[in-house]
Amino acid sequence: MTEITANKKPRETYVVDPVAFFFALVGAPLAVAVGGFWALGIPVFAVVFGGPFYLAIGVPVLLWYLGRRPPEPWRIAGLALVSYGVPAGIFMLYLLVTGGQSAAQEFVIFAGFGLIFAPLWGGVFGIFYRNFRREFYARPI
Repeated sequence: MTEITANKKPRETYVVDPVAFFFALVGAPLAVAVGGFWALGIPVFAVVFGGPFYLAIGVPVLLWYLGRRPPEPWRIAGLALVSYGVPAGIFMLYLLVTGGQSAAQEFVIFAGFGLIFAPLWGGVFGIFYRNFRREFYARPI
């Protein structure tokens, strides 16, 4: 029973450029806020209210993604939408099951803005990271 199995090619991995990652991480929400502050200041408040969630959820997800794939802004925007939408949906279901109707109604407002700003911040992050990344980090290992 001698069978020859094909060698599996290891998946390409990338080293994340820490400087570009930091500047893109900080710059994306600020750029969206500066670009849209005229809309009743909503993007500015989004940075204040959404910033902790962006850092808590976004940093691990972005590090995981950028270590495995090249930065593509549309994919990062979709990933940001999913990584925000799934926990928000689960929390919304929790509020509805536990009987917090008024809390659920208030949460819908914040979640609605989050579903708008998460892909915006993710897409701008992807654009910034792709443009700030040094050539050394652009090649897979």
